[in-house]
Amino acid sequence: MKIDVSSGEIRLTDNCPISLRGARGLSIACTAGTVWITVADEPGDTFLSAGQTHVVQGNGLAIVESIGSGSIRIGKPGKQPASRAWLATLRRLFAGGQQAMPRHATMLRP
Repeated sequence: MKIDVSSGEIRLTDNCPISLRGARGLSIACTAGTVWITVADEPGDTFLSAGQTHVVQGNGLAIVESIGSGSIRIGKPGKQPASRAWLATLRRLFAGGQQAMPRHATMLRP
């Protein structure tokens, strides 16, 4: 497994599953390859191809494994990862000249 922090992707390799405990409500999106998901308390297994997503319904252990190599993104349905939300805010700020910074945004200092 390799995590690409810049894109939020987790790259999986064959025969190296990851475990997610208490995964109810998590969205698992396949971004490359084929992914196999088994969740305790969910009937059957789920297979995803690139572009497909599964929202975990059971609250037991979830096992995610790729068939060959594959990549996934894990998050809450309908939520943008924090890094993407921050990039979207920066784009809005600098599109068409500087605008006032939103009240909820903060400046980062080195």
